[in-house]
Amino acid sequence: MNMMKDIIYCIADAHLGIGDEEEERRKEKKLIAFFDKVKKEKADLIIVGDLFDFYFEYKSVIPRKYFDILAKLKEIIKTGVGVWFVAGNHDFWVGPFFEKDIGVKIFKKSMKFKFFNKKIFIAHGDGLGRFDLGHLLLLLLLRQPSNIFLFSLLHPNIAYTLGRWVSKLSRRKSSNKHFTLEGHPLKRFAENMWEKDYNIVILGHIHYPYLEKKEDKVFAIIGDWIEKFSYIRISKNGISLHYFNK
Repeated sequence: MNMMKDIIYCIADAHLGIGDEEEERRKEKKLIAFFDKVKKEKADLIIVGDLFDFYFEYKSVIPRKYFDILAKLKEIIKTGVGVWFVAGNHDFWVGPFFEKDIGVKIFKKSMKFKFFNKKIFIAHGDGLGRFDLGHLLLLLLLRQPSNIFLFSLLHPNIAYTLGRWVSKLSRRKSSNKHFTLEGHPLKRFAENMWEKDYNIVILGHIHYPYLEKKEDKVFAIIGDWIEKFSYIRISKNGISLHYFNK
């Protein structure tokens, strides 16, 4: 795929809907301000998974809690911002509404593209670097058309209550409370992708902002939009890690 702009911004792990009303309002305010920054700089945006703490797409229902963010995405896309969404483990059921009605381009697993002659690999990060039977079984369960259909029969209020409970269990599993990068599966995965001639590997999932450069190779973990409000900026001058404090 080809990017249109000279600057790309990457964010991940906002987990919209996870906190109380005040916390969510603070996150959304910063996120909308960040989207305005992307629009002002005439850049492109890649959302690297888990924008929502739980998301299920109904044919005729838009989640009220996410309305302002969805409307803002549509607004910046209308001005010419390209927005790509790499699904994370909390937003498997992002579907046609995002692409047809908002204009976001969806990638279910990963993005692979060239940017200023650099080969870039971007994925959320769940299930990478090691065999995880539990993760594999969860993927198979969530992506079964019959299961999706049965879940769609639930009233949205019940579905989202159940979904947030399941999401809470998933967050505990991926928590970085005792995180160490040395020997971490995602670090090994990035090094393996370097050996496959990718210059830049960008991941999310573990809520730990990190940037490592070795000659022409880069490994970045975006961080989160819950406490750290971190993001990655890519341009012809290279890649950098920043924190949004507006």
